[in-house]
Amino acid sequence: MTDDPVDHELQQLAGSPKLAEELKRNLQKLSDHGGDSPLAAMARDVLDGRLGLREVARSSAFAIPLADAMDRFHDYDAQLSQQERARLIKEAEKRLADQDD
Repeated sequence: MTDDPVDHELQQLAGSPKLAEELKRNLQKLSDHGGDSPLAAMARDVLDGRLGLREVARSSAFAIPLADAMDRFHDYDAQLSQQERARLIKEAEKRLADQDD
């Protein structure tokens, strides 16, 4: 992370540099691959500093797209086997641990 205001906000909200970096990575992925969806536009606005994450959390404009995305995630998660879920958790833990290097 840098001294960029966006990075600073991400670190404040995430509580740790590792989680902030992961959050930024996920926002970048959403921005790059989300097409013209409202969440992709939101990610671009956050990454470009036009919108803060606190504003996103308070905004009714993003409430429905965020709720829909969470519903899709819960559906995806419910379909995972215990082994697949454990593998994904290990991958995430490794990715976070690798950020210490």
